[in-house]
Formats: sequence, structure tokens, C-alpha cells
Amino acid sequence: MAKEYFSDLNYTLANEDTRVEWELLPANVDRVFSIAGSGARCLPLLAKKPKNLDVIDMSVSQLYLCELRLQAMKNLSYGEYLFLMGYRGALQGGPNEGDDREALYRRLKLSPEATAYWNERVKGWKPKGFILLGRWESHFQKIGVLFRDYLKCDFTKIFETQSLAEQAEAYEKYWPKLRWNSFIRVVASEYVFNKFLYKGHFSGKSDHRTEQRPPSQFIMEEFERIFKTQLVRKNYFMQILFLGKIAYEEGLPLEAHEDVVEAVKKSKTEIRYLHGNLLEELPKHAYDFISLSDTISYLPQQEANQILQRLHPDTKSGSQMVIRSFMRAPTAMDLKSWQELVDKNMWAQNLDGTGVYQFHIFKKN
Repeated sequence: MAKEYFSDLNYTLANEDTRVEWELLPANVDRVFSIAGSGARCLPLLAKKPKNLDVIDMSVSQLYLCELRLQAMKNLSYGEYLFLMGYRGALQGGPNEGDDREALYRRLKLSPEATAYWNERVKGWKPKGFILLGRWESHFQKIGVLFRDYLKCDFTKIFETQSLAEQAEAYEKYWPKLRWNSFIRVVASEYVFNKFLYKGHFSGKSDHRTEQRPPSQFIMEEFERIFKTQLVRKNYFMQILFLGKIAYEEGLPLEAHEDVVEAVKKSKTEIRYLHGNLLEELPKHAYDFISLSDTISYLPQQEANQILQRLHPDTKSGSQMVIRSFMRAPTAMDLKSWQELVDKNMWAQNLDGTGVYQFHIFKKN
């Protein structure tokens, strides 16, 4: 796998709509395996009360962030959690001069390694929290700044709408189609993605991808679909990109929903943080549910196609695996004893609010 890309704090929020896994995961299963990412993609699954959750990442920094998120959910009130992470800029009922993130952080029960890591970076997260600190988030915020400030594109009227019909009308009236198309052909080009976002490991390079459309066309078409089928004020990713922040709390991701946070707080799940390669760890246990993000896109095609056959031999009937892909998907999955849920793939893509992934959902016979 491309270790160089996954060796730092790449994601602090990311662009995965965890509602897909949330809806697919049955309650009270024995063991779940998930890529950590920022933690926002896997921790909401604790609300479904699995007995065990194994969280893996090749970057120990991402695991420290996952640990911090979980301890914040467990030890802080809902409002304090939103403030610490950066979803809110103040605490209701707090002092008029502002609130202290560092004081909340000191209440968390972190491992010595995670404590040392975040102590060294306090100047980075204390002013505005954690959710927009990652390399990925910084990149897309810069794109948004260019689009809003330099191309003078104002999206507020579209995001102010409160029904899909109203939004569709505003989209046709205010969407800067020519400027957007010209802009996205540059910033979503293979060159820019590979050099600035993926640091030379972009899975959508022309000699590597399975998606026929170039990245810019893929994004243009998927974003247009989202603006015509989903109320974007409910979409945190679209808010960050086009408004520069989460301006409407109805768009908060699943990890910031109060019912989810309260359920995670009560969870008795045993969680393990695994620092390493998923191909080495995945076969060690029989998992009921496996969430692999888009990591398959970074595997050699032969290894990607054999991923289901690498699972533990005691994997039970009904177990599921959820894979995302961006520009590069498995081409010939070995489905022995498994089936691909094609209808669920389409359901997931329509539910997803990011517009950048295709889904591949598998179930053990």
C-alpha cells in the first residue's frame, strides 16, 4: 500500500458519509473491523453496540485522533464535545469572553502516547478545534477560498433554501456553471489531485483508474446530481467546500448527532487500535462487519480482487463488507461464497452526501 501518503495526519473529518455503514450494520454483532480515518467514519458504529470494534490505520496519528474523539464523546457533554471538536465556536452558557478548549481536553482519559502527541500540537487545535486541521480538509478549504474569493462565487442563496424544490430553483438561477466547470477542470485535474492532495499516490491516474470519466468530469456530474436530489444545507461536506464552514447544524455528520453521541457514551464495546496493514490484520479474526473505506483503491488489482478470500475461514454467513472506491474499483472480485449486493450499491451511492464514491457491498452466503 502507499505508505507515504498515509504517514501523517491526513484527515480530521474527511468526506465519508457514515450513514451508509450505520444503516447496514446490525445491532449487537460480535466483531466489527473498520479503517480509522479521522475516527468520524467508525466511532458512530459503537452506537450499534458491537461487542468488539477493531480500528486500523497505517498512520498512528489517525489512531490518536480516533482515541481523542472517543474519549471526548465518553467524558464530555454533547455541547462540550461539539465545541472541543470545532463544530461550535462557543459553549451555550459559557463565559462571555469565550471558552477554553484546553480545559475540556484535560478531562479526557487518553493513552500516554496520544496525550504527548496532542500536547505538542495544542497551539494548532486550541483556537478552533480539530475537524478542519487535516491535510485533506485544508486542501478543500483552499479550493473553496479560491472559488468564493477570487472567482466571486456566492453560494449562500442556494444553501439558504429549505426545500428541494426551492433549492432546485435557486441552483438554476445562481449556480455559476461556466466558472465552476472551468475551475473544476483545473483543481480536480489528475495533476493537481496527484501532486497536492495524494502526494503522488492518486488512484485515479489515467494509467491506473477503472472509472472512464476523468476526475473533473466525474465530480462535476456527481455534484450536479447532489444539488438536484439532496438538500445541501443538510450536507456537511458541501457546506465546508462551498461555504468554508459548517454553517447549518442540520448538516452535521453522524458523529455529531446528539442521539449517536449519547449512544456511544453508553457503549460497552471493547475497542482495539491497530497500527498496521489491513491485509495482515484482517485475516486474524472472523468479523461480522467490515468497513474498508477506499483503501482497496490503493492495493494492487490482484490483491484487491482477492480481499474476500483472505478473510478468516470462520467468517459467518450474513457477514458484510463495505468498500468505497474513487476512480479505481476492483475489476474481478473473487466472489466464492459471497455475493455483491448491487441494489445496495445503488442505494448507498444515492444516500451518500459526498458525491465522490462508488460503493461495493458484499454479503457472505
